[in-house]
Amino acid sequence: MLIHSCGHTRTYEMEALLKLFLPAQKFAFSTEETLPQEDCISAVMTPNEDGSMLIKGTVRLYGQTRCDETCCSASLQGNALDKVLSQLLYPMLCQITGLRPPWGMLTGIRPVNLLRRTAEQTDSLEDAKRIFRQNWQVTPEKIALAEEILSVQRPIFAATPNNSVGIYVSIPFCPTRCRYCSFVSNSVTQMKRLLPQYMDALRQEIGIVAQVLRQTGLLVDTVYIGGGTPTVLEPADLRNLLQWIEDAMLLQAPDAKGIRRRLPIREYTVEAGRPDTITEEKLQILKAFGVTRISVNPQSFQDAVLKASGRPHSAQDAVDAYLLAKSLGFENVNMDFIAGLPCDTFVGFRQSIDQAIALSPESITVHCLSLKKAADFYQTLPMPDADVVAQMVEYAQKTLCANGYRPYYLYRQKNMAANLENVGYAKPGFESPYNVLMMDDSQTILGIGSGASTKLIGGERGIERLTECKYPYEYLDRFDSLMEQKRGLVERLAALD
Repeated sequence: MLIHSCGHTRTYEMEALLKLFLPAQKFAFSTEETLPQEDCISAVMTPNEDGSMLIKGTVRLYGQTRCDETCCSASLQGNALDKVLSQLLYPMLCQITGLRPPWGMLTGIRPVNLLRRTAEQTDSLEDAKRIFRQNWQVTPEKIALAEEILSVQRPIFAATPNNSVGIYVSIPFCPTRCRYCSFVSNSVTQMKRLLPQYMDALRQEIGIVAQVLRQTGLLVDTVYIGGGTPTVLEPADLRNLLQWIEDAMLLQAPDAKGIRRRLPIREYTVEAGRPDTITEEKLQILKAFGVTRISVNPQSFQDAVLKASGRPHSAQDAVDAYLLAKSLGFENVNMDFIAGLPCDTFVGFRQSIDQAIALSPESITVHCLSLKKAADFYQTLPMPDADVVAQMVEYAQKTLCANGYRPYYLYRQKNMAANLENVGYAKPGFESPYNVLMMDDSQTILGIGSGASTKLIGGERGIERLTECKYPYEYLDRFDSLMEQKRGLVERLAALD
């Protein structure tokens, strides 16, 4: 499929829009002055005599052609121009494909954040919902979902101290790589030789971030250790990591008696994730260091689905790991599931959700399969049936809400099955503030480790990011220069106060 543009450079938004209708398809690009004859989506901008710009849109697909045009100010740029292009091309794509994406022409990953910001700009949630419905063509069901999530998030926003940050620590290693995974994770068997050096680098970076906190007076609000699979670490390495975080970030300065007391934080999560890495010894270590929330992620309770997805554990292994965590006193456990995995059916997915509800974890996150280029499935697996995935997601939402769970955060990804969304559900009081604030872009996040992203909120540019090298060997090779950039955060953070 060809994406043709002339007179502008907004091809990224055109590609994102087209992926709503043709997910996981590869695209070519053309900037020729003449309209291509093959299947394409085209937007050509030319100046009018009055100084405005004429945009001619064409969609040629499945033997059909639709054309339309509109005018806009010649000064229109960025997101505002993207919106005009989307509103021109989207109706034609709907007409030819017969599809009506549930989130309309929204292509961003944070629709709840957009609803909140629109409500603040218009000073009316009802006006924001109307804009979602009329301007962006979002379905009433998705608007209602976003509204419900926003109502759950508002108390979390209100309870967030102004001078606080979230901490993210990356452990980009897994025992093996799941076939659907697009995250930067490395087999611990292949990368084992790097682990000692990586752990030493983490220790140094934790110290640098702690220095940032002391110099700026910022307080740690949440800590989230993710990956990868953090519990792939050997017990000694896991204990050392938590001790470094404790000493550097979570203990007050000694009082007159030399006693260092633990600072209050709202959340301390370790993404245990893979049941085949969870042992009683590791859970005892997490418990001893005050970890308040862990994940035990089955992804499915169907053994055939797990095998097809490259998960080397059984459904019973996930149940056993969960029950072990609960027996050791963990009061906030999350479970993840994916709708649209190969070999799964609606009946199988329904059974997985029902079994999860019977176990009664404090939160359950329902993802939709997203076929990313970095995943093994991208080359070998067609997109799952959109109607079946939509049925799975609808069942999960209805059943979880009927059993005391509330949707509390949501995000979307490219190439998602049925163009739906990932939703975290939690029992009241067990929501993850880190997930909410990170997805809302409303709190500074200080990332530590390979692939971690630091996100500064505020300042002239609104959000300033520093993403560290994706791969551990690059992170280690460039460690000194990365830390110089990290130290530069001290000045920028101080300037935001």
